[in-house]
Amino acid sequence: MQIQTTAIVKQVVSSLFAAVASMLLKMVSDLDFNQTLYLRALIGLTLLASATIYYKLQVYNFDKPTMDSLINRGLIGGFGAFIYFKGLNLVLVSESILLNRMSPFWTSIIYILVLKKEQFNIRLIINMTMSCLGIFLIAKNNNQTQLAVDSYYHWIGIFLILVASITQAIVNILVKSVNKQVDSIVITLYQAFFAINLPVINSLFDGTNFKIPSVNGTSMIAIASVISLLAGILQVQSMREGKLSVVSNVSQIQLFFGYLIDFFVFSAKFNTEQIIGNVLLLCSLIPLIWK
Repeated sequence: MQIQTTAIVKQVVSSLFAAVASMLLKMVSDLDFNQTLYLRALIGLTLLASATIYYKLQVYNFDKPTMDSLINRGLIGGFGAFIYFKGLNLVLVSESILLNRMSPFWTSIIYILVLKKEQFNIRLIINMTMSCLGIFLIAKNNNQTQLAVDSYYHWIGIFLILVASITQAIVNILVKSVNKQVDSIVITLYQAFFAINLPVINSLFDGTNFKIPSVNGTSMIAIASVISLLAGILQVQSMREGKLSVVSNVSQIQLFFGYLIDFFVFSAKFNTEQIIGNVLLLCSLIPLIWK
């Protein structure tokens, strides 16, 4: 129980860090989003590589199953992120939130019903019900404008983001198959290596022009990179230490932290249903941590 509680706490902190990193990247206004992602990935990869050298961590020459898990996790994660960003402009804000936050649901379904590694229990069912209802209330009340795409491309966007959420679930599951002797920093390093290719490929499709970032923009990206790294390492640790079906659903709390940031930093206004949705997200943790 102590290990499970520690894993949940790490996931909550990871979700907070991820929300803060998103806030910082949102404040970088002088760069194209693809370039922002590329610089963040480049800084993160450099820091992770430096950490492996400093701590003298083994990075390669693992057994074949471990190497396969590390490489496959990076490839699938990079592919999922790529198709997510390609589909983002084809769907409504509410649809992107609902479909993207289905990842923990897919993780639980695959890990419990398909792989039969864990079992459903009443606490997990209550948590999933409350978080799904909370996300629905939040998403359906998002301010959104009509999409300037026809229904054909709209459905393509929905399909892309749905597949992206499934790939994230697979990435979560693969971390369990990595040898326990592989450090979490090394696992994050492999993911960062493949993630750096995403904005490059996306830039080729979109024809992005490279710009020299300002000092303020560079600082924001650097800080966001460090915070994102901490979030990624903590998430890997939490999923390796705790029950995957439980920890993955705890990550829904990131949406609550995001709304707190919107309220206190960006002075956003929310209606009653959105507030109720966030309260449900927060309360969905209670069944998981209540002893």
